Amino acid sequence: MTDFLSNVAGQTLLSIVARGSAIIAELRRLSDHIPSVFLRPANDTKSKYAPIILDFRYLKNPDEYEERIEKNEETAELDEEFRENHLALLERFYSLFESIHKFISDWLAYLDELAEGTFVQHTTEGVLLDVEGKQLMAEALYLYGCMLLLMDLRIPGLARERMLISYYRYKGASTIPNIDEVCKLCRSTGYSPSGRRPSRYPEEYFARVKIPKATIKMIVSRLRSDDIYNRR
Repeated sequence: MTDFLSNVAGQTLLSIVARGSAIIAELRRLSDHIPSVFLRPANDTKSKYAPIILDFRYLKNPDEYEERIEKNEETAELDEEFRENHLALLERFYSLFESIHKFISDWLAYLDELAEGTFVQHTTEGVLLDVEGKQLMAEALYLYGCMLLLMDLRIPGLARERMLISYYRYKGASTIPNIDEVCKLCRSTGYSPSGRRPSRYPEEYFARVKIPKATIKMIVSRLRSDDIYNRR
């Protein structure tokens, strides 16, 4: 077999996995800079920002929420001031959330291409028999799991929803590709480090994007049967 990393199939998988560590590093950096207004309790209705910092309930009736903001001059001015002061940071957070979605989407597209024979002489089974291939496939799945768990641990679900809605409102849905998919992936799980673990967590969280069970089984089987890094 030729060197896996010297061909298109290997280079494509390597480029996907390489992005994973950068995404996790950015997640760690940004999670230390969440504006406190997004972290206030759900029942804090006395904050002056309460009328403009909204969670996913906004999506059920956005016109009603916008009308409430616009008809109150003081609230409308506060909303504009908040947009000017926070949009740049919201851009970074949205880019982070989108990059997690793109990471798993690109890996799933790669698996589809393997199944369709796009990469000549390479299949999922064959990649998992290659020394570098099985390492990268396992790392792709591992990194995605780390992204989801770290995001839920370091950026609370309610804060994610509030930042996504703020970005959605200030940018406009038509200018944000994949906004629906990103919101689906990043919506609150109900998890809290200090609270009770939600039912079927994190299984339902991981299932928000469907990964072929057969691929997962093959990767797990390879991890069980092989020392994929040849350290023995």
